[in-house]
Amino acid sequence: MSTHHALAHQAAPVRPERAGHLAQALSAWLRGGATQRPDGAYCGWQAPDGRLSYPYPEITGYILTFFAHETLNASDRQRADAAASWLADRLDGGDYSCRPDHGDGAVFLFDIGMITHGLLSYGRRVDDQRLLAAGRAAARFLLDHLPPTGHPHPLASGKRPPTAEPTWSNSGSAHLLKLLQALVSADDAGVRGADAAAGRLVDALLAEPRPTAGAPVVTCPGSELISLHAACYAAEGLWVWDTARRRPEARERAVRITEWVWRQQLAQGGFPTYAHRTGGPASDRMQSDVLAQAIRLAGLLDLRPDGFDAAVSTLAASMYTADGTAAVLYWPQAAEPHRNCWSSLFACQALRLCGGTAGLAWHELI
Repeated sequence: MSTHHALAHQAAPVRPERAGHLAQALSAWLRGGATQRPDGAYCGWQAPDGRLSYPYPEITGYILTFFAHETLNASDRQRADAAASWLADRLDGGDYSCRPDHGDGAVFLFDIGMITHGLLSYGRRVDDQRLLAAGRAAARFLLDHLPPTGHPHPLASGKRPPTAEPTWSNSGSAHLLKLLQALVSADDAGVRGADAAAGRLVDALLAEPRPTAGAPVVTCPGSELISLHAACYAAEGLWVWDTARRRPEARERAVRITEWVWRQQLAQGGFPTYAHRTGGPASDRMQSDVLAQAIRLAGLLDLRPDGFDAAVSTLAASMYTADGTAAVLYWPQAAEPHRNCWSSLFACQALRLCGGTAGLAWHELI
């Protein structure tokens, strides 16, 4: 019996009703603003003692996409409006920096894409012309920094800081396939050149020679490690491109990436941060955003990998729950695991798919 078959056999499956209830609890935590600051910004996580991380523009963009497709009460609307205003104020002031904790003003194109789609999604939902204008401005900034040919650099500056070690986020380009969502959204919002840029982006990355063995995607040039988080982003973007533009070759590549990610599943049902290109998981520490992404991708691509039930059970077990709410713990094995906003967003959608509710449209994906 394979390891994955053993996992699937041993795991107590999460029934659709429970998956639905957990998704509702995650939604309640997210809508409740647990990681929102008084100025409207959303932070990446909440420590066990309640302290918040730095304000995170990318995650604030994600939460706007979430709010754009939820049933909102007055309090939800107030929180969403505050988050949107915080992002729009920054862009109106010319501040496109993405990691305030770094203090270096670095602009990550991936983050700008998530901000773009969030502002356009929520702006359409509430018919707010200021938010739509800010979203279009972010999209034009993105277009100005995407090359006419070849791979884009993940930083708007076009170069990695000399003191920074190369990583998937500051040197790789595979994860930038998720920008396809923002570019299609911008095209729908009337931003000229967005659709052509999307076509160039996917053509450049799909034109890469396919590895004959090992990982079907490279997340950091020169590294033999593959970031599973970034690989999932690539698959998500390719799913968006096929779903929005009917490109079966993109879906086929998304399936290949997702199937490879699932082959990196750990014995307890989760997924590690990194895997070797050809040698399996690089550690035995589980990272919950990858777990949620892998489950969600399996649902979106109509896959049922070995170990799926174990993965869903592990996700359900890796949550903080209180008063009818739930939050995903980023590294459940940590001595003091934090409650993570983006992992909870991904998990909410993954569990809704497991619960048998309606599937996701391309513009709803977080």
